Amino acid sequence: MSDPKLNRRKFVTAAGTATALVIAGCADESGDESNGDGNGGGNGGNGMDDGAGNGDEETDDEPLDPSETIELGAEVQAWMGQAPDQIADEENPTLILQEGESYQFTWENLDGQEHNIEIVDDNDEVVDDYSTDNMSEEGETQDLEVDEITSEMAEYVCRPHESTMRGEIQVESGNGEENGEEENGEENGTGSENGDEMENGEEENGSETENGDENDSEDDEM
Repeated sequence: MSDPKLNRRKFVTAAGTATALVIAGCADESGDESNGDGNGGGNGGNGMDDGAGNGDEETDDEPLDPSETIELGAEVQAWMGQAPDQIADEENPTLILQEGESYQFTWENLDGQEHNIEIVDDNDEVVDDYSTDNMSEEGETQDLEVDEITSEMAEYVCRPHESTMRGEIQVESGNGEENGEEENGEENGTGSENGDEMENGEEENGSETENGDENDSEDDEM
């Protein structure tokens, strides 16, 4: 007869082994879920970061559109940008202008003090008489039309308040586009040369193959 104590020990041992296997299986499933959640969350985070980064690109360094009027407000402490949106609400905003284009300037007297506007070069001298008379009527406006933007234009300034009302002018030329077209032309020419070389190479390979076939045919006949 079998010993009841031994049978009971075997049953307890078997039950303990089954319980351990169940716990191990649960742990594996939990680990897999954790890994899946972690990986999914990480990928989602990367996707959101990439999208946000691409959407936040700024284009403030582009030249102002010549078809839009440059509007400024005159106050003793600074010129205030009003329009277009690229310079709105900025003090003494930098004006990025296209060389050779014409621009319309309009400024408004905001504080009733005496103001004017001048376009000057690096020596603080007026360029081509682009300036207006002094005006002190609050709410009044003056216009200044610049027929052609040139590289010597460096700043715009209110002469009565030249220490505070002064902004930079950056002149963008069209050299970049012209150079780009020339470079593309050179690259295309180089590409054509490579194409010719490939064709020549194919012809030479074809000739070698034909010679090889002829030699094989002669060997067979012999």
